[in-house]
This record gives sequence, C-alpha cells and structure tokens, in this order.
Amino acid sequence: MKFYLLSLISCALIVVSCSNNESTKKVVYESSITELTDHQYPDNFQIESRSYLWNKYDHSLFQVIRNDSLDFTIRILPENEFSDTIFLEHINLLLWIPTIPTHILKDNYLKDIGIINAEWNRQQVHFKKGEFRLSRDNQEAEKVSCVDLARNCLNSYTWELITFTEEGGQTKSMYHGWFDFPKELYRELFNEVNFGKLTFQEYRHHLEHYEDPTKEIIQLGVLRAVETQKKMEFSDFRMHPYPLTAARKLKFKNIVCPVNPTVINDMLTDSTTYSTFQWPGFYDTSDPRPSTLSMLGIPKSVVVRKTISKNSQKDTCYEFDLSFARNTDTNYITRVVIGGIIPTDLEQMPIEEYNNGIKKPMGIGNHGFYENIDYAIGHQSTESPYYGFILDDKGMWVDSHFFGVDGPILHLDDQDPNLLHFWLLSFERHAMVAHLTFPLE
Repeated sequence: MKFYLLSLISCALIVVSCSNNESTKKVVYESSITELTDHQYPDNFQIESRSYLWNKYDHSLFQVIRNDSLDFTIRILPENEFSDTIFLEHINLLLWIPTIPTHILKDNYLKDIGIINAEWNRQQVHFKKGEFRLSRDNQEAEKVSCVDLARNCLNSYTWELITFTEEGGQTKSMYHGWFDFPKELYRELFNEVNFGKLTFQEYRHHLEHYEDPTKEIIQLGVLRAVETQKKMEFSDFRMHPYPLTAARKLKFKNIVCPVNPTVINDMLTDSTTYSTFQWPGFYDTSDPRPSTLSMLGIPKSVVVRKTISKNSQKDTCYEFDLSFARNTDTNYITRVVIGGIIPTDLEQMPIEEYNNGIKKPMGIGNHGFYENIDYAIGHQSTESPYYGFILDDKGMWVDSHFFGVDGPILHLDDQDPNLLHFWLLSFERHAMVAHLTFPLE
C-alpha cells in the first residue's frame, strides 16, 4: 500500500467509444490519490472509531468523465487485490463548485465574501446504498455501505474520498483518500457555474492561496427586508458542559488548550487553541490554531427578526442577531448574525441530538458541512436565503476562521416548539463555544 505526501499530478486522457459506427471522444481527467498512515496522521480523530478493515483497501486514481452538461461519472480505481472500482454515476459535479446566490450580485463586497467563504468551508456529500456502485471484481464491494465525496476547506483543489461500512449496528469509516481535483477541469467548472457573476481568475489568490479579503461593512439590506424585529430574553449556558456526542466526542482530543475543558466558558479565552487543518486535509495538534474567543465571553442581547429574502422565491425567514461583550473588555461588542433560516427547517430535538440540527458554515448561501446528495440537489447555493456573519460593533465583517468559529447549529427545544437552541461551533467544529436559548415569538 502506498503512503506518500507528494504534489498530486492531474492529467487528462482521451477515451474513444464506438456506438452505431460513430466515434465519440470523452476526456478523462484524473488525479493520484494519497493515503496517510497513523504515523503521518497521529491526530486522526477517527482512529478509535474506525472499522477493523481500515488499511485493507487501497485506491490509486480519481477519474472524472463528463457525459453531458450536468451529468458526470466519477471512478475511483483500485490499487490492490482486495479493492474494487467505486463508481459515482449521473451526478452533477457543479453542486460541489463554489458559487454565490444571484441576489447578492449588486453588492461587490458581498460577492467577495460569498465566493471566498464558499471555498473556505467544507462540503462533504453523502451517497447511500443505491446512489453508488462498486465493480464487484474483488472483496470491497461487499463491505461498503456509503461513500462520501468532500471538497475540503484548504484551497480550490483539495478533495477527499471516505468510505464506510456497518459493524455491530454502527457506521464506521473504512477508507480515506486525499487527492487534488484536476485543476484544469475545476477552473472550467468554476467559470461555468459562475458565468455572468465572476471568474476564477478574479479570485485566484483568495481561492488558491487563502488570501484574506478586506474588512468592510456588511450590507444586510441586500440580503433581506425586515418585516418585524423583537429583542428577546435569553438563557445562557456557557457555564454548562455540552453533550460529547458525534463529532464533538471524536474531536475532543484535538482541543489543544484548555486541557480537559468541562464547560463552554473554559474555551472563551484568547489562549484557546485547536488542531490546525493542514494540507492535504488532516488535523495537526503540533501546530495549534489560535482564536479570539474571549469576544464571545458575555452574551448581551438577542434580537429575532422576521425577514423576506431577496432571492427570487422571496422566502420568509428568521434572522438571529446576537451581541457579545468581550470578557476582557466589556466595552468591546461583537455581533453574530445568522439569517435566511426557513422556519419549517427548524426541528424539535433533545439537546443530546443537537448535532442533527441545522448545521451551517459562516458565509452566504453555503452548502452545509455534511449533506446527503438528494438534499444538496434540492438546496443549491444560487437561490439559498442563508447567511452567517461575525461583525464588529460597526457592522464590519470579521473573519470567522481566525475568530475561532465555524458556524451555528440550530434546533427547537424538544418540549417547547417556540424555544430555539442556538449553538456555535468552534474552529473546525472541535467544540461548542456558545449555547443560548430564546423564544422565536
């Protein structure tokens, strides 16, 4: 089995197929796949929970064939005698390509923030049985229960493939490969999906090299019209622990500082650090990522607005505008504004199941961190009413990644359908750094 960290090479081949005596040429784009050993990736948060079959299967190449404008075939080629070819067929790869909602085009700064955050946030799409197939030449096909294809948050080309199997009634990761999406095709698809909006070349430095945008005022009025607004009483749970379930349980070991936090408030300091996400897409505690989470130290106010999105559907939505004082300087106010939340998308659930709530990255119109393929198809960015920002007291944009926040989780109380649980995920979703409840009406 191969283990290496070389620059991945992308290339394009020409495949000729014949049908009814006619020759049709299709370009096959491909990239080498990298796998990482536990020595190379000691902070892998899935080590303790993965399948006993880990390291048995091996794959060499990621291939893309375009069949039609919105129809693509992906092939993941095997590398050893146990592995099969994985096929994702008749998928619209443009769903993974960063874009922005059409209704923000009138504001150049929102265009900048929208497209940059779309690239800087993870989009992992889940394929269930019946939505993928394997060649069944060897043994792997009998074990794979689902396949995930992820565009990670490092730059325009870093992608991942993860397969899972069922063991003892649990879904466990079985294979993980990293690869560069073929660059020529990526740029082509980017320009295609953003035709008439923006070009890859305009944003190349941001998308390839993580160059920060300027800090300017966010014009919320471009995104929505306010129908009503009300300041709400709220309950603050920063002195409470959060449930160590799902990813928070697995990623707890990647909280570098504080050591063994017990309540949310333990992390609301500027000494808090988390594992850094490094190329090609792994967590590294040896290079901790700093934060400025003292700015979430003291919740001061909550405003709930009913809004009408400026998208073509004119969706009726909620906007939540929360103000926090810095616990080292209470005169310093930071706002967290989450909007474009469609009321019927909010579900009731106990806090132990909070990870199943609406879970979104900061930005404009972004896909979720994790989605099923059918949800991704039905919730495309171009018409999404969603937005999430961290703003200073002047309404200027703050980079949420350097702040130390990835996005919200939202759900209704399991006993009270008018009570919202508002959570904030830390950098790389390692921990929860806010939990408030407040009424919607």
